[in-house]
Amino acid sequence: MTFLSEILQFAVLIPAAILAILPLKNKLRFSVVKIAGLMALALGFLIPFCGWIVTITGIPVNYILFPVMAVLYLCYHKVSTVPVSVDLPIYLFDIALMSFPANIAVAIDSRVHPTAYLADSCIVANGWQLAISFLFLLLFSWFFRHILGFLVDNISSPNVWLATLPIPLIFTCMNVIIQPKYYETMHVNRVFSFYIGYHFLALILILTIYIIFYQVALNLIRNAENTERIRFLEMQESQYHAQQQYIAESARLRHDFRQQLHSLAEMAAAGNYEQLTEHLLGCVEELPRQPVHYCSNLPLNALFSYYASLMDDAQIRRNWKITLPSKMNFSITDMELCSLLGNILENVWQGCQSVSPQNRYHELTVCVKHETSLYIVSSNRFDGRIKKENGVYLSTRKNGSGIGLSSIATIAERHRGIAQFSNTENTFVIDVVIE
Repeated sequence: MTFLSEILQFAVLIPAAILAILPLKNKLRFSVVKIAGLMALALGFLIPFCGWIVTITGIPVNYILFPVMAVLYLCYHKVSTVPVSVDLPIYLFDIALMSFPANIAVAIDSRVHPTAYLADSCIVANGWQLAISFLFLLLFSWFFRHILGFLVDNISSPNVWLATLPIPLIFTCMNVIIQPKYYETMHVNRVFSFYIGYHFLALILILTIYIIFYQVALNLIRNAENTERIRFLEMQESQYHAQQQYIAESARLRHDFRQQLHSLAEMAAAGNYEQLTEHLLGCVEELPRQPVHYCSNLPLNALFSYYASLMDDAQIRRNWKITLPSKMNFSITDMELCSLLGNILENVWQGCQSVSPQNRYHELTVCVKHETSLYIVSSNRFDGRIKKENGVYLSTRKNGSGIGLSSIATIAERHRGIAQFSNTENTFVIDVVIE
């Protein structure tokens, strides 16, 4: 019975593992089926093995449980594409949340066995702990899957996630410290009521903190989106002014054209061909330059014009091949497409400025194939300095957020596409396919 009791106690790793995976649903390296198989294999071995160790040695459960959770975290980190700064706070929050069923089971056990000790193994208490853990899985699976999942998909800044790190650590430590060593303590005065009240309030508090964190993060994301929209509007305004300037210059030239014709006719009649040629060349020089037309999609054309101007000012040589229809036949919106290409061009503009002007070069191909597949290939020169964590490129700029490449990947994944980033000694390459 003791061995079975210990197995029940370690079996809480099952709902905890499921809950921890839910926020990373869009960031997994392997399929859900494969991860489920790996989890079943790992926990199927660990749970009885740890139960057997505790049974034959009498070592306190926490002495085994915490090292096991550290090992499981390494496995957890390997199955996702997010950096440590993102998955560690989620993993610790999962541990903090699952420490509540353990303490609730202690309260139940103290009523069933009022003279027992915390170190005593009780199949009833451990069974209650496992049942409450699965209840927590049902209650909080939506929160982990949708709320935390949304934050994982949209926030990659390490500083934002690391700011939440102390919260689960504090609650986990408090839940471990508050456990009574002797159950008799629970029957002194109002200790039991205080114990239950603390856990109820602590659970409400930790959930409230994470909901506030979600609301703050949501506002940050919306502000970033609004900033991006404003930037696109500024680009379109710049393109509009360029068009208006071209129209005004064209109207002025049309007005002066009659007088120019009289002058040209007189020169031709007098045989002043050299003067006639000079006059014609002067007229050609005064012709306004029409703004470059990159594609028929107006927002994207404004975006390309804006970054073309920036790159010309930065002496970045360009080889752009852009063939896009005015309307796309797939689900990506103009705003998402502007965000995706804007982040690519921003990354290029920043990267090229890290090398000398004579080495600055950008090659870009944007096209639609088979009417439903968008292909983007971008390669630019840079100084070769990169920063990577768990295979993910991070910003090398001082105070850089590093969210540009993450945003590109997120938009591609949202539309069942892929975004791949690679580099050589002096070239950075971005490949995006959206179908």
